[in-house]
Amino acid sequence: MAARMKDIAKALRLSIVTVSKVLNKKDANISEATRQRVLECARRLDYRANLAARSLVTGQSKMIGLIVPELFHGFFGGVAAGMSDALTEQGYGLIISSSRDNESLEKSEIRQMLARSVDAIVVASCGSKPDALLAANHDVPVILLDRRVGAAGAFWMVGTDDRMAGELATQHLIDTGRKRIAYIGAASLSPTSDREEGFRAAIARAGMRVSPKHVVRLPQNEESNHVLGARFMRGLLESKPRPDAVFCYNDPTAWGAMQAIFDAGLHISEDVAVVGCGGVLYNELLRVPLTSIDQNALLMGQEAANLAQRAIAERAGGLKRDPQTILLEPLLVVRESTAPGSGAKSAGQSRVTAGPQSGVPVAAHNPA
Repeated sequence: MAARMKDIAKALRLSIVTVSKVLNKKDANISEATRQRVLECARRLDYRANLAARSLVTGQSKMIGLIVPELFHGFFGGVAAGMSDALTEQGYGLIISSSRDNESLEKSEIRQMLARSVDAIVVASCGSKPDALLAANHDVPVILLDRRVGAAGAFWMVGTDDRMAGELATQHLIDTGRKRIAYIGAASLSPTSDREEGFRAAIARAGMRVSPKHVVRLPQNEESNHVLGARFMRGLLESKPRPDAVFCYNDPTAWGAMQAIFDAGLHISEDVAVVGCGGVLYNELLRVPLTSIDQNALLMGQEAANLAQRAIAERAGGLKRDPQTILLEPLLVVRESTAPGSGAKSAGQSRVTAGPQSGVPVAAHNPA
């Protein structure tokens, strides 16, 4: 049985108040010698804080909930790692769940998070309507991750400047001499629609046209992106004229597209150049390393954790400020999949930024 505060107090012949101040890091008036004695005794007796009891007193569980569409997706794994790092420093814990890209399951997971008395919920929502999120927001702050839902300014949010991401990827393909650029998107979530806007803007700026048959959209399912990416890429390769480049709205889709290109006996990037989005860790380990837009998942997770704690503090203090939106600047990481004439040869890696402060928030505003 784990020791309690009163066990430590008894062992050291101190008051429970003194022990509590040390263990709860409110020991400004406690001598360093006493503090060290309490901490050493706590370690020796295997003291563990009773968070349930503490939450009854403070009204806070010191837990944040994170709901993502798919735990297998490396991007969301990076976000979770970033959140965990930032929350641990502040004495918070993290509960993670997956909606499996299912709106009904997402609503169920939100209810489960509320039942566990989390202090805030961070969610990469797959829903088309904000009702469940608005209802949860009455109880605890809701922070949107990566995807907008509902009216502007309804929720706190941290994400990527996705329109810039689309422009960066497409302009890079144009700069490497590609003339027939395709786009593989997904369902009508804000990241894919914004990236498509950037894609079309770069094409128009270059005086080029987008062939309707070169723009396709996957059904909404993060887990099977690589399978669907391959299937839709096979269709694009059969079109006349065949595209000489493709921008995929996320990295797993790009992996599938690359497999389809290999299966067709074609070369990446001599025949078809490929750009993904997300900046997943494994991109540089592929048979042909993938050029991708790095969304800096770790930083996004850290920013989400910071927003969550800020929202909790402001609500606890009775402040009624407008929710804040933070957009991170995307970064183009150039690898072999877009190197002109590279085929499967090693082309190294270079980093092309969208501005002077890549990888940091470029927009922090209160939406109108």
